[in-house]
Amino acid sequence: MKRRHFRNLQWCLAVALTLFSGGISVMAQAGGDAIISGSADLDDDYLYFDLACNAGPFSGYFEPERWDRPEDNAYEMSSAIEGKDRAGRTIEMTGIVFSAPRSVPETWSIEVPASGYLSFRIRPQPQEDSSPDFIQINGENTNYQVRSDGLYYSPFLQKGDRFSLRIPAGDELFHWSELVFHTNFSAVIVRPEASTVALRYVPIETGKIQRVFFPADEPGTWPLFDQDGDRTTTIDQVELRSSTDVFDVEYVDNEVVKDGEYVLQRTFTIREKCRRANRMQLRRDWSRLPLIVTTECQK
Repeated sequence: MKRRHFRNLQWCLAVALTLFSGGISVMAQAGGDAIISGSADLDDDYLYFDLACNAGPFSGYFEPERWDRPEDNAYEMSSAIEGKDRAGRTIEMTGIVFSAPRSVPETWSIEVPASGYLSFRIRPQPQEDSSPDFIQINGENTNYQVRSDGLYYSPFLQKGDRFSLRIPAGDELFHWSELVFHTNFSAVIVRPEASTVALRYVPIETGKIQRVFFPADEPGTWPLFDQDGDRTTTIDQVELRSSTDVFDVEYVDNEVVKDGEYVLQRTFTIREKCRRANRMQLRRDWSRLPLIVTTECQK
């Protein structure tokens, strides 16, 4: 499957001006990569993907390379193009652009790994009367919602449902962006070769904080984040010495006396950024402190 990027800035600007008329001034933002890879091949027989607020638009399980598409006339915008619409609102173009003309509809489809909703934007909005099959679930036309700000919402999807987006034939360019999967699950383990949906997808409902642990009781042991939830696989474990893109990590040290010895006691507070209510607080002996003897000189 080919992956195309807009590397020619003039081409990008032409597409932006074509999609958004009304005197838009546009500029390229260097380094604004729109596609974020969120997958990790942790073993030969399964893949791990973040979901919900742990994943960005068109990332992880839903990154463009994972979609089935019989036609290959779409372009992935890897550089952000920023401009303003007629109302003066800022528009940032990233995502997928469907080129034209198209003699037949172009379809992108994917099997959904957990229950939830898909939301996205598409410009211009396809006319429902001329494109009744714009969104399909398991090959059937379906109802969907469009908010006043133009954000589309799919119907509620079950694990194993096949979601399809069909771009109608014609001479119009279409811009597809801000694709996000809304679900109560924080991640999913995918076994691509499994024969049934139940075996192919194992959604993880707990937050990531449940996968933080201390590997030993000895003083001086830092906490670990086990990404796949399987502590027998250590290659995916991340030591939490400071805050990361997933966790806020804080610790406070206090000097205490235990069994007649001075001990440095460290209190860890770890919060999950995606779900702020998910937090862990644990106090552990960190190290013994040397005994300092002072003598007072007599005059």
